[in-house]
Amino acid sequence: MILNLNGLSVNYEIKGEGNPILIVHGWGGNIKSLESLTESLSKKYKTISVDLPGFGQSDNPDPNWGVEEYAKLLIKIIDNFKLKPVVYFGHSFGGALGIYLAAKYPTCIKKLILSGASYKRNKPSSTILSQLFKRLPPVIKKIIYKILYPQSELFEIPSLEANFRKIVTQDLTPVLESIRIPTLILWGEDDIQTPVEQAKELHEKIKNSKLKIFPEIGHNLPLKYPELVYSAINKFL
Repeated sequence: MILNLNGLSVNYEIKGEGNPILIVHGWGGNIKSLESLTESLSKKYKTISVDLPGFGQSDNPDPNWGVEEYAKLLIKIIDNFKLKPVVYFGHSFGGALGIYLAAKYPTCIKKLILSGASYKRNKPSSTILSQLFKRLPPVIKKIIYKILYPQSELFEIPSLEANFRKIVTQDLTPVLESIRIPTLILWGEDDIQTPVEQAKELHEKIKNSKLKIFPEIGHNLPLKYPELVYSAINKFL
């Protein structure tokens, strides 16, 4: 289904009944990414899943959009469906947006669930070589970058390169200690994109938080092991 928010078409899905859970995918993902987890949750809760702008069936955002703009769109969705306060689940970039919302709009979030939240990243190089690299055709850039930096999401969606470059400059570490909302942190011990040390930092700085680390699992925890994530969420709620 499509929701029009100030001229921007945003795709969403609502399933199940009960207390609402807003489910937000990571960079390069879409509603389908977390479909198995959503199916499990919707048997007990009302799930609201969205394609973030630039992904799935949603319109592309303005090139100037960063964490703040994406988060404000989610606030509009929360208001539109009268979800406030809502349980929020976010994976990777979706987790980063959840952190921002919990810190800046605490009355909108009832409980926060984070999986591999990318709240800080390695910034793209600003060397002369990188400036020349930017001028290559998008397809060539993506191929070269994937060879040199296989874990990077910079060229996951070429049309969102400007957005991603802005997002990686936005380190959310300073807002962590302001979060007072009950928070569940779920992490794969072998996560390369968001190392497990970041999960421990989240747990340390978010005082009202619980941390569960899953051994021998990487960044794709909620995508490949939805049953483990569902079990942890169900106990938390």
